[in-house]
Amino acid sequence: MSIKILGGLAKGRSLFVPKGQLIRPTSVLLKRRLFDSIQDFSDYEFYDLCAGSGAMGLEAWSRGAKSCFLLEKHRQVYSLLGKNVGIFKDIFGQEISSRPISFQNGAMEKWLSVQTSVIEREEAILFIDPPYEKHNLYKVNTLELLRNPNRKAQVWIESDKDKGVPFDFWAQQGFEAYKVFKQGGSYLALFE
Repeated sequence: MSIKILGGLAKGRSLFVPKGQLIRPTSVLLKRRLFDSIQDFSDYEFYDLCAGSGAMGLEAWSRGAKSCFLLEKHRQVYSLLGKNVGIFKDIFGQEISSRPISFQNGAMEKWLSVQTSVIEREEAILFIDPPYEKHNLYKVNTLELLRNPNRKAQVWIESDKDKGVPFDFWAQQGFEAYKVFKQGGSYLALFE
């Protein structure tokens, strides 16, 4: 199985995904809606904090993001993520020297606790889409991030109303998304 980059410099390039249930890629329709609504990422740094195959971050990079950082906790998935980044480095090495792609093995909650300078940057987009059943990552870690008084970064959250955190959870906590994309039970909510 593979996932394709939908637009930009790397349009049509395939990415590897692990076999089985190790990751849950963002659906193509939801991904297309999001990225078609924001064509140019040249003003942004994109941080995918539950990267999986790296498809979301690499899509943002393909569409001009100043940089792309991919964080993945699962070691087997991280190894595959490295292969996908390697493909980009082989093909787009010159471009990557000015718009870097980096990746790291680690947990979102730990990374967020030490990366306060990233959180304070207006040009940063933090994309969070943990496994839907990891409710604690939504209800504790992501909520703490949204509540951080020093946060200037945008926070983009993917979840599912049945398996993950219902969309109305965020409004109940006092946060209104400036843009929402839905497909079936899944949603992407964008917070400034």
